[in-house]
Parts: sequence; structure tokens; C-alpha cells
Amino acid sequence: MKVCMVGSGRMARVHSRCLREVPGVTLDTVVSTDTQALEPFADEFDYRHAISDLHEALGDPDLDAVVICTPNALHASQSALGLRAGKHVLCEIPLALSLQEGEELTRLAEEKDLTLMVCHTERFRSGRMELAERIASGALHPKHVMARFHMLRRGRLQTDPQRKGWVDNLLWHHGCHAVDAVLSLLGGTEALELHAQFGPPWPSLGLPIDIDLQWCTPADVLVNIALSHNAHWGVHDYRFICLEDTVVCDHGTLRNKEGILVEGDKGLAPNMRQAREFVDAVREGREPLVSGKAALSTLRILQKAWDTFYQA
Repeated sequence: MKVCMVGSGRMARVHSRCLREVPGVTLDTVVSTDTQALEPFADEFDYRHAISDLHEALGDPDLDAVVICTPNALHASQSALGLRAGKHVLCEIPLALSLQEGEELTRLAEEKDLTLMVCHTERFRSGRMELAERIASGALHPKHVMARFHMLRRGRLQTDPQRKGWVDNLLWHHGCHAVDAVLSLLGGTEALELHAQFGPPWPSLGLPIDIDLQWCTPADVLVNIALSHNAHWGVHDYRFICLEDTVVCDHGTLRNKEGILVEGDKGLAPNMRQAREFVDAVREGREPLVSGKAALSTLRILQKAWDTFYQA
């Protein structure tokens, strides 16, 4: 399998490190408009070709798959280009910045009989997988879920000093992670009586950086998600209040009041599982764990919330 990496930032590095460890995968081409970073990136990961134009790269009939690791606003259009060129696509979240775009991409993938997978990496964390198994088996019956995804990104990307700024949308980016995590754990796709609250837009972004989402599931589970790019002390956890126990999944570590139930993954483990799932799904001709179609339920909730913001 010959892979084309689109982007040369932090997540492109993560995917490159993982995919090069999968047997039979060749890191063939990297595409980036950052010409200063392009050649060093290609050299570091032994890409055969370094190209600044995506259309040119996709013209190679020997390429099998494309990995999209660019800013959020480019995901839908670049994924569509990849699918139309006959390539399987692994796209970083979000798949798109609207439900309509997401639906169009899933239809396109079906028409072309190609794999379209979205990087909801939360699903591949050890503690999260254990929690999903306990809920699915009936060992835990959730009644109330509280999720927090907080960090400090007021128009700046703290994790990469080479990036000039953070331009991605809190709701559609980290909100996408949190909503998918909750939906997939609860095994549902609907949000009844969705309520969304937005803080004022941050001046340099024109986007809110504090958001609350609340809804009730058809099974009467209450869900509360608090998102912030305004928090000096970061946190990323999911508290499940169940009939049998109260458990917290914190960065992949699952614990209750007695202590740690499952230790969180170290290093690239969740991303490695994700890379293998994509490659295996392509090779086996099956739906991946997080297909484009499976991601639509999350986009549906985000779209409802975003419409609330604009109507306000």
C-alpha cells in the first residue's frame, strides 16, 4: 500500500511514525504548501516524493491511499479530491465543517467503492475500549455523563512553536472528539432536546472558545459536555455515573473510587491501532471502525449546535 501524506505538521508526523511500522505500507509521497518544511519532513520519514501540489500528487496511479492532516477547513475538499482520484482516505477530525459536506463525502466513497475513515482516535484508547465493552455487555448502565475537554488555545497552538496560530474551530475540532466519544460509548446516534451555549467570539479568531452542550439520549441518559480553549489548566476526561459504579476515563486511564481499572496507553499506541485498522479495512474490503458514515451522527449534533450559534 503506497500512502500519500497531506500536511507536514504535528499530526502528519504522528501518522507517518505509525504507518511506517505497518507491514506492507510504503510512505510514498508527502504534500505540503510549507515549502520550507517539505523536504526536511520527507527526509525524516523517507518519503520517496515531496510535492507542494495535491492535484499533481493524486495524479500518480500507483498511490493507494491519502491521509489528510491539514487545517479543518480543508478536510472536506481534500478528502473529496482523494476519493475522486480513486484513493482510499484517512482524514483527521473533523471530516467536514458541515453535515452536508460529510454526507456528500460518504456518498462519494460509496459510489467509488473506497474506504473513508475518520481519525476519532479516542475510540482506540485502552481505558475507553474497556469502558465501551463494560457498557455494551451490560456490566454498566450509564445514567449521567459529564465530559470536559479544556486547554489554552486563544488563537495560538501551544504544542507546536513552528505554527503561527491556531485557526481551527473549538466545536468542530475538540467538540468533534468529545461528542463522538460519548455517542460511541453510549451506543447511540441521537441527541434529544439538544441545548448549546456559546461564549463570546475570541477577537483574533471570530469564534467562541467556551462552549457547553447538553442533551438527553433516547435511553434517558443525561449528557453534559464542557469545551474550552480558555483554560489555563488543561483537562480531558469523561465521567460516567452508572447504576453499578461511577467511572472516569482520563486520557485513556479508566478508574473508579477504588483506583485504576485500566492504565492509559503510553506513546503512539492508540494512533498505532488506528493506523492498523485503516490499513486492514482497505485490505479486507470492509467498513473501518470509524467510517465516514459512522462519523455522521457526530456531525449531525455539531451542525445542530452550530446552527444555534448563528441563529443567536
